[in-house]
This record gives sequence, structure tokens and C-alpha cells, in this order.
Amino acid sequence: MSLESLFDEVEKALAEIAEKVEGVEEVSVSEPSLSRGFKSPRVFVWIRDGEVRYLTISGGRRLHTWRFEYVIDAVSGDPSIAYQQAKKIMWRICSEIEKDRSLGGLVRDAKPISFERAEAPSESAYGHRIYLLVEVTVED
Repeated sequence: MSLESLFDEVEKALAEIAEKVEGVEEVSVSEPSLSRGFKSPRVFVWIRDGEVRYLTISGGRRLHTWRFEYVIDAVSGDPSIAYQQAKKIMWRICSEIEKDRSLGGLVRDAKPISFERAEAPSESAYGHRIYLLVEVTVED
């Protein structure tokens, strides 16, 4: 499998984890389409950053570290409901990744490493957004 294909498969596997979480209305890679309207709660997955290290012990092998970001959005007229939804989704995603840190044998390791919450109040609703950073290690 090419590195590009592997990257696409990892991205797809991370999105599938979010799709399994009960209550999530929409999951997409990158931002969701606004033409279908805003669905809440929603999750999108994208690459945040990455790095490559060359392994001198094993010759031409490379160790890739990719950091993917789950962006979890929840909006409600009640701020506590939006916060509870976003928080619940984040912890369920973390739990699913911890169950199989190889993502079905695709990678050497995948682990949640940090999260951050942002809020977005408006006149009619209150939104919470959680950014969950997942570090994925791949060797090729």
C-alpha cells in the first residue's frame, strides 16, 4: 500500500470511529457541506500536522507521526445540553481509539494526546466545540 493510500485509510478509519458514536448527526473528512444545513452534533476529521523521522537502525525505514484533529460541534438553545453532547462524543471517541490503538492493524499506534474546548454563543443558540488531537504513528 502506498503511503498516500495508507494516509487515506487512516483518515477513513478515524471518521468511522466517530460514525459509531450514538447521537452524532454528521461525520465528514474536512468541513461538512453547508448546502445540507447545519447538523448538530457533528464531527469532522482533518490532518493537523505531521513529521517524518528516518530510522538509522533499520536502514531505509521511516517513522511517520501524523496528528489528526477531531472537531466536535454541538449547538443547542441550552448551553449545558450542547456542552454535555460535545463532551460525551469526545470521551466515546477516545474510548474507541483506546480499544484498538492499531486502527485495525493499519498503524503502529494511535492515541488521543490532547483536547481543547471553545464556545460560540449567538443570540439564538449556544455552541460548544471540542478539538481532540489524535497522534498516529506509522512505519514504512
